[in-house]
Amino acid sequence: MKNIELTKIEATTGNGARTENDPEAAEHSPLILKQGLVSNGNQQTAGHAAEAHRRSTSTTVDDRESTQTQTKTTVYVKLWMVIVFIIILIFVLILVSWALCTVIHEDVDEKYDLASFTVPQYFNGSFQLPNMIFSAELLSSQSNKTQPLSIELQKKLSDVYHHSPALGRYFSMAEIQGFRNGSVVAKYRLSFLMPEQHDQLKLFTLSREVVYNVLRQHLYDQEPEKEGVLYIDPASLEMEVTIESVPKL
Repeated sequence: MKNIELTKIEATTGNGARTENDPEAAEHSPLILKQGLVSNGNQQTAGHAAEAHRRSTSTTVDDRESTQTQTKTTVYVKLWMVIVFIIILIFVLILVSWALCTVIHEDVDEKYDLASFTVPQYFNGSFQLPNMIFSAELLSSQSNKTQPLSIELQKKLSDVYHHSPALGRYFSMAEIQGFRNGSVVAKYRLSFLMPEQHDQLKLFTLSREVVYNVLRQHLYDQEPEKEGVLYIDPASLEMEVTIESVPKL
């Protein structure tokens, strides 16, 4: 009996040794196969987890970059909207200001009827033309030298008063009544027309001081080299009010 049991134990031990020393046997061992499968499974699971983590991280970074880009774009768009709004607002304010400035306000003082200006006011005087030499021809009002000179001087005086803001509406005409010796001295007459109610005009607007000062200021603004023979000496200017009645037609 003992011999039989020893033989079984040896046989069992022999089979185990054979398994350990025989690679082919070890390859087909159930225990080794099970451990290999577990090891491979763990490696594959770890690989999948790492790949999933990498993809998740990449997706998170992409989302963050996309969000930042969208935020910057939104800020730029809002900034440009504000700038455009300010430009449009400034443009509208300029248009409104221009419209208000160009509105024609009715000025009561500018409403007048020239046909109602029927009362005459005359100013006579003289001035000297220092750039001219007197000749006997100037004594004749019909001479070829007198007529052109008279026309030019009349135009000069008319331009002064026609362009006067205060006197332009009342001014009627300027006349050169003749010349006399003393270099050349020209005698002139200024005619103005006033409405029926003219007491205040005669005291202020059409007073001798105002009419005289308007002409004298213009003469002081002259440039002798440009005026030539038509240069009028401001210091020689004389003027007085003449009261006359216009003959009725």
